[in-house]
Amino acid sequence: MFSCKVNGKDISDYVISYQWQGDTDQAGRKLDFSIAYNMKDKSFLNLNVLIGNTVYLYFKDDTVINAAPIEIFRGVVFMRQRNTNNFTFEFTAYDKLIYLAKSKTTRKFSNITVESVITQVANEMNIEIGTICPIGVYVDFIADNMSCTEIIKKAFTMAYWTNAKQYHMYMNQDKLYVVERSETIENYIASDLVNVESTNHSESIEDMINTIMIVDSNGAVVNTINNVSDLAAYGKLQDVYKVDPKQDTQTAAKGLLKTVSFKSSLSGIGNIQCITGYAITVQEEQLKGKFTILSDRHSIANNVHTMELTLEFLAVVS
Repeated sequence: MFSCKVNGKDISDYVISYQWQGDTDQAGRKLDFSIAYNMKDKSFLNLNVLIGNTVYLYFKDDTVINAAPIEIFRGVVFMRQRNTNNFTFEFTAYDKLIYLAKSKTTRKFSNITVESVITQVANEMNIEIGTICPIGVYVDFIADNMSCTEIIKKAFTMAYWTNAKQYHMYMNQDKLYVVERSETIENYIASDLVNVESTNHSESIEDMINTIMIVDSNGAVVNTINNVSDLAAYGKLQDVYKVDPKQDTQTAAKGLLKTVSFKSSLSGIGNIQCITGYAITVQEEQLKGKFTILSDRHSIANNVHTMELTLEFLAVVS
């Protein structure tokens, strides 16, 4: 069961539907919700939800006796739109990561950990840190007029060049958390026998890069790196890396290589734990293994909760 509050006032009885979603390519989680609104019926008491109001979304597990509501979203209303044909008012709220995306800064980071980069940026924007998973990679770079999320994602990319691990940040109760994308949701399996309605799977080499030409500051070629098997199988797909004295050339150049892309999606019964940045186990007709969630969209209407997940393959589950 879901409930909603605006500035501390329960508005659940007015809400017609919710869409709660996240994406690795978008800053923060987003909540779209629609409420009943009728100016023609003088007996109807309308709500006045304003831009800048704080919205809270809660979930209560009705299968658990005396379960307490769990806050799953806290954000600020950024947009509202009235529809007189449907007697509704629509709103869009974002969690506080939106402030990192919409705020730019200039900073120089010298031989500090990725964790320290995140902490410095968050502190500048008065964002409280929850937890940051261990990363331990040291970076050097200048952020020139970059958004705060661009800075953190650049640090994530540089970490990937070193340890081949991917990371995701999200907000929970106004605190910033960072997790490794392989962290798996416990006690949950997406199965076509229980909770999955349909799946889709695709393979693509449209974004493949299997050859990196390394050039110096004058544009002269100094080396070439190849993914030998992909080069032989699919032909040359090349990018250029210009030597940066502040970066390890081999590590940074190898980080540009991209192999076959496997993308999958599923639709099924909603689970509030299934959010972007975490991984799930899937046991289905054409999808079997461990997948990270690249994007999620949860729809709630008439007490029915469904979800659509975009997934990326991680590993086979024995």
